Amino acid sequence: MKITALLSVVAITLITMTGPATAGDADDQKTAKVQRMLRQMALERDTVQAENAKLKGELEALNRKLGDVKKNSEVALGKSRGSYTSLNENFQQTTQNLFKAESEKTQLQETIVEQAQMIVSCEDKNATMVQINRELLGRYERKGPLDAMLQREPLTQLKRVEVENIAQEYQDKIDQMEFKKKSAGAATR
Repeated sequence: MKITALLSVVAITLITMTGPATAGDADDQKTAKVQRMLRQMALERDTVQAENAKLKGELEALNRKLGDVKKNSEVALGKSRGSYTSLNENFQQTTQNLFKAESEKTQLQETIVEQAQMIVSCEDKNATMVQINRELLGRYERKGPLDAMLQREPLTQLKRVEVENIAQEYQDKIDQMEFKKKSAGAATR
């Protein structure tokens, strides 16, 4: 519409510029010149309108593409947020599992240290018990017939009491060296 109004103004301006109509050839030349200019302006108008229509079509196509891109971006953003939430939950669960595993590892290491200490203690006590047994066997081997007779002497029974005291002393040593299993509460702490 603006272009049509512009063409009308240009046409009126051209007519007024040519002056009053004179007879003959001059009028025909001026009229032909104005008509050529009007045709040229009409062609330019048509070209501009066609280009304007083409640009409007391209703009609409770009707007549709923009809408599609926005929609796809929103869908992708939603998926990304979902993935992020899922990954965050997995990370938190993995972190909890790691802390739990580290706690169990620490407990197992403490148990291993305790058991190693018990093994060393048992080995020491076993060596001591072997020594006690050797002493007992040595005394038994050195026991002579007189010692056996004195041990059975019915009156004072001094030798018998001495033998019982020695036996009790060795029994106390053995009891002291005996391995005693720890209670379940102490072992699982």
